[in-house]
Amino acid sequence: MPEGVQVAVIGDWDADGAVSAAIVYYTQAKLGVFPLSGRIKPWLAPSGPRSLPDTIGGLPGCPEVLVILDIPYTEEIAKALRLFRGSGCSGRIYYFDHHPSTIDALPELEDDLHVDAVVGKSATAVLLRTFLAGMGVRLTPRLEGFVKAVAVLEGSRRKASQLVNSDIREEGLVQLAASISKALNRTRSADLWRSYVEWLANPLPFESPKIRLPGVTGAVDLIEASYDLGKEADEEAKQAAVDLAMGAESLGFIKFVDARGKWKKRGATALASYIHRITGQPVAVLVEKRDGGLLLVIRASHGAAVRIAEILRAMNALEDVGGHGNVATGRVPRELDVDRLKQLLRRAVFQAMQELNSRRT
Repeated sequence: MPEGVQVAVIGDWDADGAVSAAIVYYTQAKLGVFPLSGRIKPWLAPSGPRSLPDTIGGLPGCPEVLVILDIPYTEEIAKALRLFRGSGCSGRIYYFDHHPSTIDALPELEDDLHVDAVVGKSATAVLLRTFLAGMGVRLTPRLEGFVKAVAVLEGSRRKASQLVNSDIREEGLVQLAASISKALNRTRSADLWRSYVEWLANPLPFESPKIRLPGVTGAVDLIEASYDLGKEADEEAKQAAVDLAMGAESLGFIKFVDARGKWKKRGATALASYIHRITGQPVAVLVEKRDGGLLLVIRASHGAAVRIAEILRAMNALEDVGGHGNVATGRVPRELDVDRLKQLLRRAVFQAMQELNSRRT
């Protein structure tokens, strides 16, 4: 960490993480009210649940405040935070998140790790906005609009309708926020992530900075790059979904797609969503991560996806579960073979559907 940096902000790669990081950047660097008093430029880094321990471990120093945004809590993160505390870093830690694993770990975060955790089922940007509103902090129109856009993307439509009046701009902001997520997922560029965070936090209303991207000659417009990269990611996922849907295996109420060796890019949730549209049924897509681990992505309507994932977690068939109602993800334990996973998935889906039907009646 550069000398003199007092605030470290680590957010997820997606739009919710970037918008949340932009909110903290704005309140600290522009307003000087949170998390410390005084205008201080925070140190920024994108991360995910699997890379967060390395990001925390790589902090060359002890910031006065560490802010973690929109990253599902795992046992590895718990170990990293304990090492952070054990290394003599006594600074304040804020943890804003909406994933089930973090909500479940609230007592551990607060009591064992002495973390100021703000959790809930709304998008992380919504939780952060509500927290700051309690301090009397008002966001810029740009940030307000993107909070709503993120809420829509994360499925919090009721919450979103309470934030900003609906008009024609809403659809454009939602599309841009989705493109930002896809662009970041595609490039995994930390510089691009920071560019989005700083642009979102800028109180000036119109400018869109020029940035440089890997493999691109010359500077490009940040917003145009978002749409272009998002479109490219969409086209790749759509084409792959058509091919994979043909080989989907029926497991009762759900289609199972083994995409190992067939989908090696990021964006597995978008892939699952396209397969869901093609088949018209709930789907579970198994992909292999770059570290060799397996990730299961579940896409189902009416909030069933996250419930299926929760049941699988209770069966010890999934770890590090995250999700937002209709889309859920989880890491498959290395000791669990795929045939056993499919057996448990069939049971979990049947249980979830029984629960859903009983609520309807």
